[in-house]
Amino acid sequence: MKSRFRNPKDPLRKIIGRKKPVLVVGLGQSGTAAANLLADLGCKVVVSEILTEAEAGQSLNGLNPDIKVSWGGHPAALFMKFPLIVLSPGVPVETEAVQSALRKGVKVIGEMELAFRLSLLPWVAITGSNGKSTTTTLVGKFAEKAGLAVRVGGNLGIPSAELVRGEKGASFIVAEVSSFQLETIETFKPAIGVMLNISPDHLDRYKSEGDYIKSKAAIFSNMDESDVAVVNQVDPEVRKMTDRITAQIFSFRRKALSGDGVVLDGDWIMIREGDTSHRVLEAGKVAMAGTHNLENALAAVAVGHKMGISPQSMADVLKTFRGLPHRMELVDYYRGIPIYNDSKGTNVGATLRSLESIRGRAILIMGGKDKGAPYAPMRRIVQQKVALLILIGEATQKMYEALGNSVETVVSTSLDEAVRTALNRARPGDEILFSPACSSFDMFSSFEERGEVFKKLVHRYMGIAG
Repeated sequence: MKSRFRNPKDPLRKIIGRKKPVLVVGLGQSGTAAANLLADLGCKVVVSEILTEAEAGQSLNGLNPDIKVSWGGHPAALFMKFPLIVLSPGVPVETEAVQSALRKGVKVIGEMELAFRLSLLPWVAITGSNGKSTTTTLVGKFAEKAGLAVRVGGNLGIPSAELVRGEKGASFIVAEVSSFQLETIETFKPAIGVMLNISPDHLDRYKSEGDYIKSKAAIFSNMDESDVAVVNQVDPEVRKMTDRITAQIFSFRRKALSGDGVVLDGDWIMIREGDTSHRVLEAGKVAMAGTHNLENALAAVAVGHKMGISPQSMADVLKTFRGLPHRMELVDYYRGIPIYNDSKGTNVGATLRSLESIRGRAILIMGGKDKGAPYAPMRRIVQQKVALLILIGEATQKMYEALGNSVETVVSTSLDEAVRTALNRARPGDEILFSPACSSFDMFSSFEERGEVFKKLVHRYMGIAG
């Protein structure tokens, strides 16, 4: 693969190329993709992985055989040997070996920054605390319906570096972007940057909520008047960012808005721009459940419009796309009572949005590994909408102290016990919601595994095979 840079004068040209040494830190999906992209360019790539080879298991699958791996830690001496270090998103910049390298003048960038600088396409970058994956997927489906070639991934599915390896023939890269990826940007400049919402998250990694918000806001830091910022006009933290955004603002919200954007006007999703407006679809015909998913749809329509996709193409997708697994996913009905799997509800803001979508009385199963955010902001809606709160996992005590006296609360020792309790207590008019507001890592390897276990337990106790 021939080296190509978005900026022909990019200083990385001097340290990326045939036989140039590069260290990639972390051998997850993103690290593997970055290492393979650099190997394609002829670099001599070494990957530093904190796990041992035995602990990593199948991590070498798909790795270019010319790439060497240093197992079992991140030794500072190794990091000093390379003029360029590429970090995977899961590796904090504060890692001691990384800090030592920075003090010695070593160039350190993230996997997404590397991918962007080696890409020739315009990027659509979508971030926020909640709804990123759904919105990113919707935009990709809009483009597919319209016959527009795009590469979709980033923090969702295919890593950014892998998208760039296969970008030939595409018109856009559409990427879900995390705060971790935005920590290490320098030149990253999407043509369309999207901020869906902000709620406290990842406070187990960040020193404060302010640091988390600052990392999110970095998505707009290099954008200018030639770019478009799609922003949630009603989210207070997002609104604060708009004063510092140089790009063109194109907003979305569920009520009438000022300026250009996408709005719910009566029952219709509408695009308003200048003196013109376009109807897209009646809100009641959107296949995804929940008011939060309606917001995701509005954001995706705003992006699709700016990509040149017709309202009809977007309407066709919205009428059929029911959402992603583990995001307010309707599992089944138990005696007429709907059961929702919202395992992707990994923070307080996500669970709040899902609770807002419940029409009846909720039996809410919450808990997992605490991420540092307070649970007290949930008290009001828990009192209003929850008939029974079932707590599980490491965060049980903290959740009980914040919410236990606001509604009937029981503690379960396992997800299995929680599901049995929910089904036994459910009555007509109830809705069962599994939305943990926590990460999965106390009991499960991922939110996906957690959600699949939940669905299997529901079906087991309902007497349904599978």
